[in-house]
Amino acid sequence: MSFASGDSAAGASLFKTRCAQCHTVGAGEPHKVGPNLHGIFGRKSGQSEGFSYTAANVNKGVTWEEQTLFEYLENPKKYIPGTKMAFAGLKKAKDRNDLVTYLKQSVRLPSPPAFQILTSLPFLDCLDGFAPSRPDTPRTASIMCLSMDLDTIRLRPII
Repeated sequence: MSFASGDSAAGASLFKTRCAQCHTVGAGEPHKVGPNLHGIFGRKSGQSEGFSYTAANVNKGVTWEEQTLFEYLENPKKYIPGTKMAFAGLKKAKDRNDLVTYLKQSVRLPSPPAFQILTSLPFLDCLDGFAPSRPDTPRTASIMCLSMDLDTIRLRPII
């Protein structure tokens, strides 16, 4: 069975009643009996900084994504034999879908501001009078200029 997007509100309720005793989800929140789950998507098992994992978790080497969490949450001890997680699992696929959907929305790392991403590209770095602000970027490479207006980012040609 595969992960399918679920009901985030139902997932939040499940998290509160089934997971929050052992886990936190907010950035910078402390570990409890289990690790803080912030930033779990895209991370390998057993890799949350400052948490002491079993060798089984570290050695599993699974990358946590929607599907792997969906499978893991059905029966954690079967998925990672030797884990110290005492949670019996969620047998209903709907519950797992809801919980993973909630986690995906709650624990994602913030995206870097678009300004940082765009200005790191030499051909877009032209905020200083329509010329590159970095001396190592030739003026001819500046074919677009970035302007920002609160959350709106616009690129306009400057040639």
